[in-house]
Amino acid sequence: MEFDSRLLVKYMIEELTPTELEELMAWKNQSEENEKIFRLLIGLRISHRFLLYNTPDRIENALKKVNHQVNKTKKSCRMNTLMKYVALFLLLITLAFGGWYSFNQPESYLHIVMSDGEDIKKINLDDGSVVWLNKGASLRIPDSFSASNRRVIVIGEAYFEVKKDPESPFWVEGGQLKVKVLGTSFNINTGTDGDKIETILVSGKVSLLDKNQHFLLDMSPGEKVSYTPGNNQYVVEAVDAAVSTSWHLGQLTFESATLREIVNKLSLLYDVHVNLESKALADIKFRCVINREEGLAEVLELLKYMVPFEYHIEEKEVFIYEPKK
Repeated sequence: MEFDSRLLVKYMIEELTPTELEELMAWKNQSEENEKIFRLLIGLRISHRFLLYNTPDRIENALKKVNHQVNKTKKSCRMNTLMKYVALFLLLITLAFGGWYSFNQPESYLHIVMSDGEDIKKINLDDGSVVWLNKGASLRIPDSFSASNRRVIVIGEAYFEVKKDPESPFWVEGGQLKVKVLGTSFNINTGTDGDKIETILVSGKVSLLDKNQHFLLDMSPGEKVSYTPGNNQYVVEAVDAAVSTSWHLGQLTFESATLREIVNKLSLLYDVHVNLESKALADIKFRCVINREEGLAEVLELLKYMVPFEYHIEEKEVFIYEPKK
């Protein structure tokens, strides 16, 4: 499939969707020439010397480098048209915000937000690290990682597999908690209100710091830390880390969960209303793993195998009741 060069323009104005960002990253990784073009565009976008590009002539000189790489790839003339759009964009931005920009402007970030209907999103970062976002979560990442900056910002729940680099720690900011990572698999959940932030370490080692960069503790694999920013207190407990973070594999894991708790999750997962007509059934506890790919009837049959009950489904309504004697 031919690459849609308009994605480069959308990248410049920060309007890429997560799917389009993946397509752009795939194009960038196809060849060294594509990589060079992409790096040059990044330079134009986030350069702290942006004020120098305040005339059409200076913009044109800067874009000659990009055109040089583009010509090497022997792309169609549409790419040259693209460069004109980029030049126009830079000119308009400079004229509108030239007085606001300074040599100390902060680095630009891409903002990835889970769209409606997305349950899990996998994101491959430039440094080889991988992030899974849970439903409703968002992630801010720099346009490119550097030796001095591997820092991301997460809201909601995310699972990280961080590429080890002793010379460049990986920082995750989650609400009022900062996580310093050297090469690790871990889960962080900032919640919806930020009152409590939970971190689960699967492998490796992380250090937790508060919002003022004050050290809190070093975590060990199999630990879950629940941190309350309001009083700067935390609680450490041992958990089955693989089970507690299995959501990123498309699984729902229940540890000593009541049937009432489970059907509440199923209601959200399958967009149905579950009528649990027996308190005795509602209080029964289960330990099970449910794959998101399984249908509702398959899940109910699994639960029915563990504890006998009857059910029937009527469109968006599910009825669960005790078996007839």
